[in-house]
Amino acid sequence: MKSFVSVLNNRNFILILAVVLGLSIGKSVANWTSPFLIPFLIVVMTLAAMNVTSREFVSVKNLPYAAGISVLLNYLVIGGIILLLAWWLVREEDLWAGFVVLAAVPPAVGVVPFSYVLGGNTLFSIIGLTTTYLSALLIMPVMMTLFLGAGLFDPLQVIVLVAELVLLPIIISRVILALNLAKHIQRWQGIITNWSFFIVIFTIIGLNREVFFNDFNILIRLIAIGISISLVLGMALDLILKAFRINRETRISMILMGTTKNYGLASGILLALFDERAALPASVCAIFGVINVIWLSFRFRITSNNTNL
Repeated sequence: MKSFVSVLNNRNFILILAVVLGLSIGKSVANWTSPFLIPFLIVVMTLAAMNVTSREFVSVKNLPYAAGISVLLNYLVIGGIILLLAWWLVREEDLWAGFVVLAAVPPAVGVVPFSYVLGGNTLFSIIGLTTTYLSALLIMPVMMTLFLGAGLFDPLQVIVLVAELVLLPIIISRVILALNLAKHIQRWQGIITNWSFFIVIFTIIGLNREVFFNDFNILIRLIAIGISISLVLGMALDLILKAFRINRETRISMILMGTTKNYGLASGILLALFDERAALPASVCAIFGVINVIWLSFRFRITSNNTNL
C-alpha cells in the first residue's frame, strides 16, 4: 500500500499518466476539464511563488547576472529558436499563433524544484524565474502584438490573462507568507502541484487528441520542433556551458531555464484567445518537455559524483 501511494505521488509517473490518458480517453473528458485549466494554473503558480521569499524577490536588483542570463536564455535562445523553427516548418495561422505564445511565455514553474532535486544552483533559478515572470508582464503582450498583430486578439485581454496567471499568484503567495500559512500548505504542496499539472497536461493533450492520430504531416513537424527545443537544445547548452567552464550547479539551472517553457500557461492563454488547434504546439512540446526533464534527471544523477563535470 505504501509503495502504491509512493507511485501516485511520483512526478514522472503523474506526468506520463497525463499524456497516456490524454491520448487514450480523448476530447470528451478534456472538454469537461478545460474550464478548470486557468484556476489550476493559478494554484500551481501560487505554490511555486511561495518558494520565493520577499527578500529573494528584492535580491533580483542585486544579482543582475542571474536575472540577465535567465531572460536571455528564455526569450532569446529558446524563444528565438521556437520562432525560427515555426517560421520554417509551419504555415498554418493557428499553429503559428501557438508557437508565438509559446515563445513569449516564461519558463516552467518546475525550474526551481527541478533545480533543487538535480543539485543545481537554486538561488540562480529563483532569481531567474522571478525575473522572467515579471518580465512576462511586458514581453508577452509586446511579442504577441509584434508577431500576430493586434487584430487577431484583444491586447487588453492578454494583459488581464498575464496578470491573472503571473501577478495574482505572486500577490496571493505574499499574503500566504505574511499570514504564516505556508507551513500548513507545504506538506501538501508537492501533491497539489503534481496533480494540478496532471489536469493541465491531460486537458491540453486530450483537446487535440485527433491530431496525434490523424494529421501526421503536421504532427511530424511539431515533433521535430518539440525535440529540437528540449532534448537537442539541452545537449547543446550543456556542451557550450561546459566549454565556458560554467560550474555544474549553475549549468543545471541554466539548462533548465533555457529548455523549458510554461506549456500550461501558453495553453491557457491560447484556449482563451484562439481555438483548440492553436494549443496544439504547446501540447506536443509539453510531451517532450516531460521527456527532457526525465532525461536531465538521469543524466545529472549519473554524473552527480563527478566533480570534474
